[in-house]
Amino acid sequence: MTKSKHKLPKEEVIIFTRQLALVIDSDVSLYEGLEMIKNKSDHPNLILVLEDMLSGIKSGRSLGDVIQDHEVSFSSFITNMVDIGEKSGDLTGTLNQVADAYEKELEAAVKVKSAVTYPIILSVLMFAVILLLVLQVLPMFNEILTSLGGEMPTLTKGIMSVSFFIGDYILIFFALLVIAIVFFFYYKSTLAGRYFLDRLKFKLPVIKDIYASLTAVRFARNLAVLIRSGISISIGIKMIKPIMNNLYVESKMDTAISDLNTGKPLDKVIEDLKLFPWVLIKLFSVAQTTGHMDAMLDKAAMVMEKETDARLDRLTTVIEPILIIILSLVVGIMLISVILPIVSIMDSIG
Repeated sequence: MTKSKHKLPKEEVIIFTRQLALVIDSDVSLYEGLEMIKNKSDHPNLILVLEDMLSGIKSGRSLGDVIQDHEVSFSSFITNMVDIGEKSGDLTGTLNQVADAYEKELEAAVKVKSAVTYPIILSVLMFAVILLLVLQVLPMFNEILTSLGGEMPTLTKGIMSVSFFIGDYILIFFALLVIAIVFFFYYKSTLAGRYFLDRLKFKLPVIKDIYASLTAVRFARNLAVLIRSGISISIGIKMIKPIMNNLYVESKMDTAISDLNTGKPLDKVIEDLKLFPWVLIKLFSVAQTTGHMDAMLDKAAMVMEKETDARLDRLTTVIEPILIIILSLVVGIMLISVILPIVSIMDSIG
């Protein structure tokens, strides 16, 4: 069988995982169950994936075998978990645990998206308003001042000069912006670029703590699922690595696996990565003593998730008024710089 390249959104993966768990737990045969899922699906890529899986099941292959052909669609984590679930005899429980973990990740992603959407929209509107003032409104006021024979103050002259400069070279600025965007996406597509940008997420002052917490939540929650399925920690970290979606984090995972294989204590390994919040490091240390690693990881994920939500709320609360104040100041200074000379001229005429 050829490897599938049909990508699926996380929402579809979660729905499929839940439906597959129901099929496994029912009296319906696997083939009939997958066919039912396919017939109810309205996502074209999932339908293609299921058609290929049905063909494999019909030819006598196991579920764990056929789903391995679809790592791109479901992620290597899920395909491996299906194999583990089949071997452990608790495929339904394993699938539901995976779906739970993915649902919580999706909820976190939605919260992050909603937290940054409004500030981004406000920033774009602010830029558009400033551009409109510079290219349209200020030149119009300049004509009025010139026709009235007024003397412009230094502030007005400076702003007008900037306005004319931007107006004269707007096409060049636009071309440079397009080139910069193209270069950014090209650089992002290279391994060196991806690694640099992935590492930068852990260094930027505003977002580094939030990103570190989100990464730690994903790591802890998925590792807990694997440990409950009987997987060792070093193998679990190796299985989690591909779904971290961050080359910098993946390189840290390689370091952790290497250190664990040399006999280094787990809590020390996690601490030396300098990647995760202290909460996760502390609970790893406690879990080594109590022996309840999966429960501690779930607890760590829950605590860090709440902290991340609080950070996002604070960030949104701070950013929004700052952007509004900046926009008000910029617009106010521009308008004052051109209105005051006109008022002065009108007073002298009166």
